[in-house]
Amino acid sequence: MKQQLIALYGAMFAIANIAAVKVVTVSGISITAGTLPIAIAFLLSDIGVERYGKQFGHKLANAGLVSLVLTVVILFSVGALPGESVINQVVDFSLPILFASITTLAISQHTDVVLFSYIKQHLPYRFTRNIGSTITTQLLDTALFTALAFAVYPLIIGGQELPISVITSIIIADWLIKCVIAIVDTPIFYAFTQDAVPEN
Repeated sequence: MKQQLIALYGAMFAIANIAAVKVVTVSGISITAGTLPIAIAFLLSDIGVERYGKQFGHKLANAGLVSLVLTVVILFSVGALPGESVINQVVDFSLPILFASITTLAISQHTDVVLFSYIKQHLPYRFTRNIGSTITTQLLDTALFTALAFAVYPLIIGGQELPISVITSIIIADWLIKCVIAIVDTPIFYAFTQDAVPEN
């Protein structure tokens, strides 16, 4: 199951950072289309730490980081090839998002692993670490990623720059949705960790 977790985890970040190019606005509330894959990645991380321990969680986060770096390199290489295509526009918009994701992943995912493990050592109920670690580090992840992807990096390398009001709306809406997903996905977390071996 370790290999499947690593593969799915890396895929979720690759998908999320292409999908995050699209900002969806419904009834005045803006979110990025990458919200769901990121929430799934956090769930996979929690399952990994619960089943295999903190060390595996850090390995999982590093694997996600490697997959993102490779995604950036490949997309940049494809965009640099001669010829015009819609892919060039996607690459132009995606690069600041991918760079923001690399920065954010290196911080938030490792923080999530540490916090999850800490809660696991101090509280006996599994839902407390699944929900508690996720809603805390998702706020860090969402705020840092959105600010870097749509404000900081576009100023440096180009890309889609959004007004502060929209960025704030995205942070709040994305985080609230991720909190709801963290609560809703708890039965899935339980289903995949019921036979987990306690850490020594």
